[in-house]
Amino acid sequence: MKANAEARFFLGCGIGKPHVKAATEAAQCNGTTIEKELIAEGLIDPELYYSWLARELDLSYIDDIDPDEVIRLQATDVLLHRDGPLPLSRGGSQVTAFVPQARDIEDHRARLAKMPSLRNTLVVASPATIRQAVWQAGANDRVRKITFELDQDQCDASARRVMTGLQGFCLAMTVYVFATGFVLWPFPALVVLHVVLTIIFSGGILLRLCALVASGFKLARPPPKKSTYVSRLPVYTVLVALHDEADMVPAVVSRISALRWPKSLLDIKYVCEADDEATICALQRQYLAPNSEIVRTPPFGPRTKPKALQYALQGARGSLVAVYYAEDKPAPAQLLEAWATFRNGDPRLGCLQAPLAIANLRASWISALFALEYSGLFRVLIPFLARTRMPIPLGGTSNHFQRVALETVGGWDPHNVTEDADLGLRLYAHGYRTGTLNSATVETAPTTLDVWTRQRTRWLKGWAQTWLVTMRKPMQSFRALGLRGFAVFQLMIAGMLVSALAHPLMFVFIGLTLIWLSGSPAASVSPLHSTLMWIDLINIGGSYLTFIAMGWRGFTGHERGRLKTRWILLTPAYWFMMSIAGWRALGQLMSNTHLWEKTPHAAAPEWAAVNEAGNNEENAQGMERVKGIEPSS
Repeated sequence: MKANAEARFFLGCGIGKPHVKAATEAAQCNGTTIEKELIAEGLIDPELYYSWLARELDLSYIDDIDPDEVIRLQATDVLLHRDGPLPLSRGGSQVTAFVPQARDIEDHRARLAKMPSLRNTLVVASPATIRQAVWQAGANDRVRKITFELDQDQCDASARRVMTGLQGFCLAMTVYVFATGFVLWPFPALVVLHVVLTIIFSGGILLRLCALVASGFKLARPPPKKSTYVSRLPVYTVLVALHDEADMVPAVVSRISALRWPKSLLDIKYVCEADDEATICALQRQYLAPNSEIVRTPPFGPRTKPKALQYALQGARGSLVAVYYAEDKPAPAQLLEAWATFRNGDPRLGCLQAPLAIANLRASWISALFALEYSGLFRVLIPFLARTRMPIPLGGTSNHFQRVALETVGGWDPHNVTEDADLGLRLYAHGYRTGTLNSATVETAPTTLDVWTRQRTRWLKGWAQTWLVTMRKPMQSFRALGLRGFAVFQLMIAGMLVSALAHPLMFVFIGLTLIWLSGSPAASVSPLHSTLMWIDLINIGGSYLTFIAMGWRGFTGHERGRLKTRWILLTPAYWFMMSIAGWRALGQLMSNTHLWEKTPHAAAPEWAAVNEAGNNEENAQGMERVKGIEPSS
């Protein structure tokens, strides 16, 4: 009955009959109201509409609330998630700001007619005005809470400390034992180090070979679940992390607005540092739909992306949460595919990772090999780990979460500079698994050595943080991850770190062995040393070949045609660059642990060509998951 009254109300206000009819159908489908649908579609300006409602009710309307006027209660932050009354202290008296609804307009009139004194204690405000006041009023308490919450509730899972006292002692003893060994018994010590590094290198290559072989077998996906009722889409929160990205704002707003999802069920948050005036001003110059808002992260604690995301999560209204960055161009149907995959999955499916494709792979040899690396990681290795239900270090962007899973594990760690790897492991340790999507997100890669090195330094430093955090209590982590999960964790995290740091050492070992062989009779060379030398050669060749083969295997036909294949010959140089970044990360870990080295972004001139021609196959596969379960709208 209220829906009919609401429809008549808007028809009486002069809204066209076709618009009201479409909004009525959408409200029934989405579980919302005609009012929300009309506002979401931009047919009604929220500020003008609510000021008009205030006049209809003969109440004052306020379009700005001083945060000092907000009466903070324990449950005040609930108003970040839903509309509701906000108590204010104005002019020495208490008033309540509320958001009237069209379907309740007659009830409000009757109540005010019965109790005229209420007009002195009620004011009307739009939902956006109330949310902005709540964000500002509780900013200092909120940012302190989220900065230290994980460290207080799960101190062993927080990277606030680089390492514990026990870890520091063990590290010092390890260095002491190796240093003593090299001084007293240099040859045996070198052999032991050689064997240890050989095992780590070989294990990492074996894992990638398994993923490469498995990628040749396409597993049939289960058909979508049949349902006798029309599925109702949930509210989807999209967090877009921005920092010093004023030039990228027009592009990212356009790309996010292209996502296919009912506007009334979309909660978009552009997350900025509060003092990043250039980016905030650039956002304010854009048309931001009523379902969008700018979240300003107060300048407290580490200035990291995970802190900003964790702060914005406090106001998330959706049961599903997606994360994107400034340079991202997600496939328009990616949210639909993620929802369909969650719907068909079991309750322990806590996260989904979309593949990342590189737009500017022809810009330089660095971006070309970066694209090759991403292809192998997101289209070969991560799908393999997902299929075998292993822990997955997430890719940072284009992650889709069940919000309940995200909150259960404590959300993002504000002190970890590669929050994605850390979060992926904590999800697994809490019993959640990560799946993959087909719909790709296109982004740009660094094209210069300086930018690439700073980005890779941050990644490797964060992986070192994650390894130290997980290994604070090795047996507890072993029990949480299981034997297979613990082994994969060591190969993925420790293996990558050691490979980056020790890659040049493998050439040193080979060189020393060849020098020794040239100056010694063959009979004096032990089988162990000759075996190690051959294994070194196999490891180095195998690491390069698996890197190339996985990337090539994951590339679409369009990407293979665009790659300048001569740049593949620079793979050894790319690996040596990783070693430089690794040693730089180790230095930063000790001197400036929580430094976030910003990666500058620029729009690639090849966006459209890559996204449409290069990823059609992946995006078509993604839509297969949506067929049969996408509700009409």
